[in-house]
Amino acid sequence: MSRDDLAERLELSSPARVRVWELGLERPRPRFVPRLAAAVGVEPLHLLDVDPDDPPPAALRLAAGLATNEMGAPGVSVMTYVRLEDGRPGTEPTADAVHAVAGLLGVDEARVQAAIRRSRRDHAPLAPSGG
Repeated sequence: MSRDDLAERLELSSPARVRVWELGLERPRPRFVPRLAAAVGVEPLHLLDVDPDDPPPAALRLAAGLATNEMGAPGVSVMTYVRLEDGRPGTEPTADAVHAVAGLLGVDEARVQAAIRRSRRDHAPLAPSGG
């Protein structure tokens, strides 16, 4: 598929945007991730540099085409979601928060819980080595 074809499918004003993405100079805005995946015939998670079987919350959010500021819903504030995505330690998210995030992302609650665990592992401080 040419850049012109892809730009047309994504309703971009110019194929230059596709070139910038290809060169890695910019990443597509979240809203383009699912559309780009559909245009090239892959699942959105396959466009992201993550294990599609164990994605962190940020990858699930991008695969759903959502920006961070779109993650607020009854049961979860944007800041609560950001803390979960960043893997910040603390209390476990409430069932309401997990349910709300799952609904926003269009995935099941077990997937959200696994993603939160992944994010915490990825961002856990390194334990000091014994001396």
